[in-house]
Order: sequence, then C-alpha cells, then structure tokens
Amino acid sequence: MLSVVNVKKGGSTLQAIFLGSIGTIADTSLLHLEAFNRSFEQHRLPWEWSPTEYCQMLKMAGGIKRIQRYADENCTKVDAKSIHNTKSRIFQNMLSTEIIVLREGIKEVFEIADSRGFQLGLVTTTSSTNVRDVLSATGIARDRFDVVISSEMVNCGKPDPEAYNLALKKLGLLPSEVIAVEDNLDGQKAAISAELECFVYPGSMQDQTIFKHKNMITNDIARSIYDFLNRRRAA
Repeated sequence: MLSVVNVKKGGSTLQAIFLGSIGTIADTSLLHLEAFNRSFEQHRLPWEWSPTEYCQMLKMAGGIKRIQRYADENCTKVDAKSIHNTKSRIFQNMLSTEIIVLREGIKEVFEIADSRGFQLGLVTTTSSTNVRDVLSATGIARDRFDVVISSEMVNCGKPDPEAYNLALKKLGLLPSEVIAVEDNLDGQKAAISAELECFVYPGSMQDQTIFKHKNMITNDIARSIYDFLNRRRAA
C-alpha cells in the first residue's frame, strides 16, 4: 500500500478526496452504450449508436441531453426522458448480471483515505438509483463515503459546480481541503469552477484530447494522488 502524509495547501490541511462520478469507480461505458441501444429498440427508434459515436457523445454529461441532441440533429421528435428511463432500467438489470470490477487504483485510493483519515465523497449528478446499483455491483457500501451527492439533490448538473459546493457544505470543508477525481470534461469543469484540485482519470471510451489542463490527466490515479500529496508536503 502507498504511504502518504497529510499535507497543507495555503495553510489548509487536506481533508478529503471526492470521486466525481460512478465512472471513476467502475468503467461501465460499454454497458451504458448497450443499454442505450436496447432502449432505442424498445422505443422503436431506428437508432444504433456505435462506440465511435458514443465516445463523441461522452463529451457532454447527461444521458437525457445526449438523446435530445441526437434527436434534434436527426429531426426526430422523441420523449428523451422516457427513453432514458427505459435505458436506466436496462442498465440496472445489466448490473445485476454482469461482473463489474473496480477501476485500477481505486482500491488504493480508498486505502490512502483510510491511512490518513481523509473523508471520502462521491459527488455525482447521476441518479441515486444508478449510484446504489453501481456501488452494489462493485461491493462498496454506501456508508463507505462520508457524503454522497446525486442528481435528486441539486438543481443543476455538471459543469455547474453546485454538486461540489453542496458536498463541501455538508462536510464543512473549504475547496483547498479537497482533491477531486473526475472522468469526464463536464466534471472537470465543475471541479475547477468549485476551485478544487482535480485529477482527470478518463474511462476507456473518453477522448483524452478534449480535456483542458492536460497536466491533470492521469492513467494511474493512486500514484498521482500519492505524488501530489508528497509534492505539497515538500513545498
């Protein structure tokens, strides 16, 4: 296990790590894509998104927004919310039958938090049902987190920083006391808007070229957090 020490930034001791989406915990992009296509079939739509198309769509957070934009581009009138509800039910059923594994390094992130007494947050704007099902599928207890934010708790999705601001308020923390981990562009924008330090840990279907501040991108999240903490300690 990596050994880390508490560090200070601008006089504030780091207190927490916020995971910014369920995609930072488990890479379920291919399952989401399959669920979308099954939903389109059930709604009798002649759509089938390819992996390449879906990679481009992931630049925008929010399944309903992706469906609506695609419908508008194809001059098709649809009930995007209904289609997305069907997709969510399909995805939830898939989680109960598929083997879902933690992303590499996430177990070590939990160990870093445990060893240093950092609080953990899951700060997402997906539904509480998706949060529950992904945590169940990966064997993570909800109370493993000190705060969990989901879409039902905020008025604005990311890139608005509302979810992060709410998490900070609930834990009584300052932005300088938190490191965020995100896997998508809107999440990165939200973390930056909330004035958080942020690492971007893209999933397998995320286009890394779209992210701002390329120095934030990592393919080894545990090592990046470890190195960050030690740099701060040495500063």
